[in-house]
Amino acid sequence: MGNDTRFTRRNFLKGTGVAAIAMAGGALAGCSSGGGSATAATEPASGSASVAWTKEADVVVCGYGAAGASCAIEAAANGASVIILEKAALPGGSMARCGGAIMGAPTKIQQALGIDDSADALYDWVMTCTDGTCSKEIARAYADVAGPNVDWLDALAEEYLGQPCFEVAMAEANSAVDEGRHNGAVGGCLDATGCEYEKFGVKQEEAVPRTHWATASPDNTANSGPELFDPLLACIEKQDNIEAVFNTALVKLVTNADGVVVGVEASGPDGTVFYKANKGVMLATGGFPAGLEMQERFCQDALDYGTYMCKDCTGDGVLAAMAVGADLYNMCNYYPIEVAQQYHYNVQYNDVYNSWDMDADGYMEVPAMNMAETHGGLVINTDAQVLDVWGEPIPHLYCSGCDTGSNIFGVPGNYPGCGCYVSFSFAFGRIAGKHMADSEAVA
Repeated sequence: MGNDTRFTRRNFLKGTGVAAIAMAGGALAGCSSGGGSATAATEPASGSASVAWTKEADVVVCGYGAAGASCAIEAAANGASVIILEKAALPGGSMARCGGAIMGAPTKIQQALGIDDSADALYDWVMTCTDGTCSKEIARAYADVAGPNVDWLDALAEEYLGQPCFEVAMAEANSAVDEGRHNGAVGGCLDATGCEYEKFGVKQEEAVPRTHWATASPDNTANSGPELFDPLLACIEKQDNIEAVFNTALVKLVTNADGVVVGVEASGPDGTVFYKANKGVMLATGGFPAGLEMQERFCQDALDYGTYMCKDCTGDGVLAAMAVGADLYNMCNYYPIEVAQQYHYNVQYNDVYNSWDMDADGYMEVPAMNMAETHGGLVINTDAQVLDVWGEPIPHLYCSGCDTGSNIFGVPGNYPGCGCYVSFSFAFGRIAGKHMADSEAVA
């Protein structure tokens, strides 16, 4: 199936001959998540007689990666109680395995290094890279908050770790050494990498530096994803109104008779559990780079690729949303890595974050034909609300990160630059958190 083709749940069901059953609430044959079918559990509109809730909170976040963590922090900061459900035994998701970069403009780091940039310029660059396949509204909403989110992460690091996330002084010291490359801002915390600039008529040395790199590990390991996630983890662990539950996978969404998402059914160590969400559910389960069944259904081009990122990202959030009528977009969009690579990580994080395959010295071999993440998934609006096949918001259902098809990638391979997906996850994660905290609770 074509990479650019709009793929809706309605068209998929029509093609398989089960549209009438599924639209009436029946199961999608073979679409399972965490051992359960993809149908939605339903409770009466007037109460919870049919569901024995294990716990409840204002906001339930499914997934403890970049999108889920940023959503939880923002919701809690605006007065909401939050439960994070994480499928794995440890937090971090794909973000803890990433290179440690986040994109944004304008930022305090750019200003300190003399880089003149703006949200408008970032928006124009995203629209150039996506070649018209990205929603202008989504790109605009992203560009407007991407820069402030970099500053927000740096402020979290100062507050909860007692040190900045980005070493401006190191970049200043190196800028003279590397003058003429990436506008001179390189070697500490800011550069312009990860994009085939020439493809868009931009020389590498003329590219605007928007990629902010977290401070390197003490042992100088090359990748610093954990350092990027550390401020989020430290913040969440000190919040009284955020609870993290591990080894617990999303199975289904629970809706009331009015179609409002009121909670989730999950699979935990002791079996089936139900979490009530008074103000909303956030889907941040990381897409489906490790989801063979999802790839067979929606992206057969990816079947020859493994994944070196999060092995728990099998499409749970996308499947659960499909069962309540969510629309899909750009499903066969993923980030391929064609050649073998070697990564070096700090071994101190082996028992802190999820998805590590490194040896005793911190080295991990990544074979050829691998993928970092999938970029196709659910359709959202600028409030991060998940939309149904008719373009209407599914009440109290939100999404960000790799579960989202409405993103800033468009044509597969047109990567705007290192750190753009962490940045996107933060953008709509925080938007969703604020929106849910401010929304009216379901009775």
